[in-house]
Amino acid sequence: MFGDYNAGDVLWLGDWGLGWIIGLLVLGVAVISLSLYDLKSMPARRRFTLVGLRAGVYALAVLMLLEPALDLKNISRVKNQVVVLVDGSKSMGLRTEGDSETRYDRAVDALGEFSTIIEERKDEHEFSFFRVGGELEQSSLPGVKSAAPVLPASDISSALGQLEQRFAGQELGGVVVISDGIDSGSIGRATKRGEELDVASKALIEGLDAPVNTVSVAKAQGLKDVAIAKVLRDDFAFVHNKVSVEVELQVIGMDEMTFPVSLFRDGELLQTRQVTVRDDQTRYVLEFEFVPKTIGKEIYAVTTPEFKQEALYENNRSYFLLRVIRDKVRVLQVVGRPSWDERFLRRLLKRNPNVDLISFFILRTNQSVNNVPRDELSLIPFPTEKLFESELGSFDLVIFQNFDYRPYDMRKYLPEIAKFIKEGGGFAMIGGDQSLASGGYARTPLEEALPVELPPEGTSSSLIDERAFRPELTAAGRLHPITQLAFDARTNQEIWSSLPEQRGSNIVLQAKPWATVLATHPSLKFGGEPMPVIAIGRHEKGRVMAMTTDSSWRWGFERLGDGGTMREYQLFWNNATRWLLKDPELNLVKLELTDDTFSPGERVVMNVRVSNPDYTPAAGARGQLFLVRRSLESMSDASIVEREELAPIEFETNSAGVASVEFDAKRAGVYNVVARVEREDGELADETTVLVAPDVAEYRDIIPRDDLLEKIAAASGANFVALPGVSGRDLKLERSRTVKVNRRKVVQLWDTAWLFLLILVLLGAEWSLRRRWGRL
Repeated sequence: MFGDYNAGDVLWLGDWGLGWIIGLLVLGVAVISLSLYDLKSMPARRRFTLVGLRAGVYALAVLMLLEPALDLKNISRVKNQVVVLVDGSKSMGLRTEGDSETRYDRAVDALGEFSTIIEERKDEHEFSFFRVGGELEQSSLPGVKSAAPVLPASDISSALGQLEQRFAGQELGGVVVISDGIDSGSIGRATKRGEELDVASKALIEGLDAPVNTVSVAKAQGLKDVAIAKVLRDDFAFVHNKVSVEVELQVIGMDEMTFPVSLFRDGELLQTRQVTVRDDQTRYVLEFEFVPKTIGKEIYAVTTPEFKQEALYENNRSYFLLRVIRDKVRVLQVVGRPSWDERFLRRLLKRNPNVDLISFFILRTNQSVNNVPRDELSLIPFPTEKLFESELGSFDLVIFQNFDYRPYDMRKYLPEIAKFIKEGGGFAMIGGDQSLASGGYARTPLEEALPVELPPEGTSSSLIDERAFRPELTAAGRLHPITQLAFDARTNQEIWSSLPEQRGSNIVLQAKPWATVLATHPSLKFGGEPMPVIAIGRHEKGRVMAMTTDSSWRWGFERLGDGGTMREYQLFWNNATRWLLKDPELNLVKLELTDDTFSPGERVVMNVRVSNPDYTPAAGARGQLFLVRRSLESMSDASIVEREELAPIEFETNSAGVASVEFDAKRAGVYNVVARVEREDGELADETTVLVAPDVAEYRDIIPRDDLLEKIAAASGANFVALPGVSGRDLKLERSRTVKVNRRKVVQLWDTAWLFLLILVLLGAEWSLRRRWGRL
């Protein structure tokens, strides 16, 4: 009857609402009830026969009103999608249980079985193959089999999430994940070994509405490895404050032994911790504590020894970059005796909430005559040993203000102060009758760090000039942030010309070749050149300043007396301390990066921002970017000196004073980047450090995770299979629930003479029987 139609449904074509249908049913019940009541005198058999005939007629009449029809269809089932996800990460390149084949080799063997599975189920499913890394990478079955495991990490959770988007509107018949279970995504991070899947991971898996089969390619048996699994630390630290770094080790398959774990900073060994391996333990946590000494970026390395038969050596080292910033600036102010100059500067520094000031002004020396025992004196002797041996490195800035070191037997500490400057500290020497050459600093290690040359002690000429004078700005001083008391050059010059005069000056000779003179004496000269009054410079990693007068306090005091403010005094010394402390906001050239750490082969993009002396954008400024690469090995071994100078990169700023510069970090290492801009008033520069290290996150934990794969399969009601060996029977794949209608035919059942004749027959039978049984 139906021919090649293999499915059908009943349709109701009548345009009757639910209310009408209920009304017809109620009417039918009423008709049958009245009939039963009307025929109650008849025998039961006759009564029910007549009522049945009437009910049949009524039912057929209602059926005609509803217009029934048959919807005949020829349908075929649509193939659903089966997705095979193959882990293509680096950990899949490791050997399996001491065998010669890799984990990926074993995955390829399993993929060979899919030719059979595809043939068996070709009428039910469409198979799609993907490699899993950070992103899904679609390929053919031969393409996946011939690929290499080089992707940086496997993110199973991200891959499953992407399937929802990629196959939106299509039915998934199943998913097959072939992996070692090492997952760097949310599922792997949230589910520790021995724990159940978290709610979010279960929701992700269940949201696919398809069985997720998992196939494990490796086991932990026979694996030997020592790995630095995690290094937990902050991205930045405060200088002179203790920093804690927590190192988590993973040790598997190694004999019981004890080995060292070392922490290096820029090639210098900081600390070593010992680890004792036990049979029943795979995780070990160590803590390192240290104190950063300088501001800026520091490269650290954590290393373990390399042992024979380890599965991998790349995970025995870990590198990280730490940005060291200031919490509070520590300033040491040493003063020869109390004075107005000392009082004004000390008060200014103490009022700064970002400054932790330690101030000493000397009221007695070691040679002072005492008629009482030393332990009964209220004035303590100057603590030279404590300050300049044990605590010197904790300061950011040291100020010698009219201070003669000789009465305190400090000559042996002058090299330490010079070393403090070389290693990045700030130092300022302020004039007075006990300062500079008058303080005996000529021909000492500390003079080497000063930006001016001092006349030798015992010279025939006086070391002090007591005449009043007003410092005159040099060309550099008119532009330098220290002496810039107003952005406008003319206004700045007017301010300096109107400042109160200074009362006397120390005599110095010429400035050092590497120094910058900001202000000179109007009448004193040396070699035909004006004598420096304010000179600054960079001495190796540190910054120094020399000021030959001790009367700068008058810039504040006399201004107040004239009804003004102390603005100029405060601005000058605030600028000076910020410059000595290398405040990056004062740099006219700034290197800006969005990140400090990259992987080899990545493109490093940075901005060079150049400002004019008034800090407006310097459009059209030209400069060069200089790059020097040091090897990563030198970060854990100071004896390795590998330096590679890359070709300079030229740049020119746009209208906003910014130039975008980029380079390819092809090789791993530490890149020192220096941006230099030549200007009429001198060279401007800024520098930064970039760490380029291999991304071996995938290697930090190389123990296969069968437990995770098994939990993923269980969450979707699918199967877990451990290789070698897999067949179609091992995988749970659902038949398609989607069908395609090829042909369709509607047969109307109500619009037929046979139904009308049936109604007539029933009516005739009811009328005939009713007459025969004596009812009209």
